[in-house]
This record gives sequence, structure tokens and C-alpha cells, in this order.
Amino acid sequence: MEFFDTPDKHINSIKKFMEILSAHFYTSEFEPGKWMYRGQSNVEYKLKPSVGRLFPGENFDTEEKLLQFERDAFNEFQVLSYHELHERDLFIVLGVAQHHGLKTRLLDWTFSGLIALFFAVENENHWDKDGALFAFQSQFSFNLHAQTSKDPFNLKEEFDFLFLPIISPRISAQQAVFQLFRDPTKEFSEFNNLGKFRIPASSKKEIKKQLENLGITYKTLFPDLDGLCKTINYNKLNND
Repeated sequence: MEFFDTPDKHINSIKKFMEILSAHFYTSEFEPGKWMYRGQSNVEYKLKPSVGRLFPGENFDTEEKLLQFERDAFNEFQVLSYHELHERDLFIVLGVAQHHGLKTRLLDWTFSGLIALFFAVENENHWDKDGALFAFQSQFSFNLHAQTSKDPFNLKEEFDFLFLPIISPRISAQQAVFQLFRDPTKEFSEFNNLGKFRIPASSKKEIKKQLENLGITYKTLFPDLDGLCKTINYNKLNND
């Protein structure tokens, strides 16, 4: 992974972000759908799925305990959500669980750089910390299921990418693609076609306003009542 951490490569506005995309990614060899993006609110955070960040920890001193927690949580979600999802496919259920906050071995990416930028700047509690935007040129195909396994907990390859059917409005709105890890405790970093850019803390609020003006809001990315209420709260507290 290359970290472009010089002041001239810092993302301090949407205009600057588009300039960086044009300079580094949108070349004659650019293939839409091959580039994926991820925004993180803290530049120090690693590219690691949420369940992997629990290890090592007070409750998980071995990977076996972590795996048992992960399986138990997923099985409970699968059983209790069936009346609403009516879905038996493990990969689809895992993707929906991820988008609703369950700790899983999936890492969210998006095909939209601006959506990734929104997730890097949206959390006001982290406006005092520099954020990060990651860009990855995938040489892999995107699958309904992992190519090498029918069990998301028994992946043969180091990782795979899943592009799931649009069964959740959030997945569609966020142009989401999932990275499935064989070992969720390992960081994703050792790839030449993976870039990282710093977003200065001082620029986050203004970037979020610019994105709102372009229609990238909680309401559009979370097209449900949760997203609507977040948008109303933000607008009333910041614009009135």
C-alpha cells in the first residue's frame, strides 16, 4: 500500500479529491467498476473488518474465542431475522447483517469515491482527527458467492469480493461491495494497487457540507427513517 501523505496530496475539498482521482486513477487504462473506495474517520485505523478489531482484547484472548463469538452472533441474527429476510443464503444474510451493524468478517467498500469520502467525514465526534480515504484497483471478479467456498467462515483464499443482489436499499444506495476475509484479524495492506490519502481534520466539516450540496446525505445513503432522522438532526443543528 502506498500512503500519499504529502500536503499536495491531502484531500481538503471535493475539488482537490477530483484532481487526485484524475491524476492517479482516471487514466486511459481506467475501468469503471474495478476501482473501489473506502473512507475511515481516523487516519490511524487499519483496514480490518469489525470483528477482527476485537482481537486481541479483554474478552477474546484467542482467535478460537473470537470465531465462536462471530459464529454465535451470526447464527442468532440468521434465526431471528428470517421472518423479515426470508433468506437462507449465508453470504446474503452476512451482507445484510454487516450493513445493519453486526460485527462480521466483511469490510465495506463502495464503487463511488464521493460516498467513501462521506463516510470519512460524516462523524462529528471525529472531526478533531484526520481521516483517510483508500482506493483499490481490484484485479478480482465480483461474485455472488466466494469463488472457493460455500461457507463464509471457511474461505480458502486470503480474501474475496462479494457483490450481493440488491435486497437491501442501503446496499444499493451506497453502491456497496464487500471484502470477505479468511482471517478477520489480519490487516489488508500488502497490495501495490492500494492507495491511502489523508483528509485533514480541519477540512472535514466543509467537505461534508459540499457533499450535502451534491445530494450525498444520510437520507440518500440510508433510505429509511434512520437516515431521514440523521439528516434532519444534522441540518437543524448546523444550518438553521
